[in-house]
Amino acid sequence: MATPEGHALYSQRAHIAETPFGHAKHNLGFRRFTSRGLDRATAEFSFHALVHNLFKAIANPALAPALT
Repeated sequence: MATPEGHALYSQRAHIAETPFGHAKHNLGFRRFTSRGLDRATAEFSFHALVHNLFKAIANPALAPALT
């Protein structure tokens, strides 16, 4: 990250990779897991990922015919 190329790569990664987590925290209120154990936490995170992907699919007009 000390080079300009590293800074550009990091800023691109921050936008792509961190947006879903920010959406889950801010808009969905997902701040912590409500269940205990790795299997249950994995299932809970998978559910939140599914919700995020459904929101993206509903908001994208190109996917609207596929959803009906």
